[in-house]
Amino acid sequence: MNLYGIKNCNSVKKAMDFLVQKQLDFAFKDIKKIDNDILNSWVKKRNLKEFINLSGMSARKINLNKEMLQTLSDEELFKLVLLNPSLIKRPVIEINNKILIGKDYEKIE
Repeated sequence: MNLYGIKNCNSVKKAMDFLVQKQLDFAFKDIKKIDNDILNSWVKKRNLKEFINLSGMSARKINLNKEMLQTLSDEELFKLVLLNPSLIKRPVIEINNKILIGKDYEKIE
């Protein structure tokens, strides 16, 4: 299991605590270091728009809102996310060939 996030992010800390409590092994990966291949593998399993955190500081900095999100093509959005990986809701967890985003980790048994 891989957990992508930012070490000092509260949401990521909560997810890590949750996984430790469940005694599940995971590898922490810095979400800011994702590349084309990683993002591509994610969007094969989930819609790219599901990954976007519109309420975060990164989205506000570039004025990304719901309306703008709807007007961007998938290709434009993909490039935007690669340039600004902190737009991604955290954490992102790869487990059993699935991608969990944000609080989805709470569903792990």
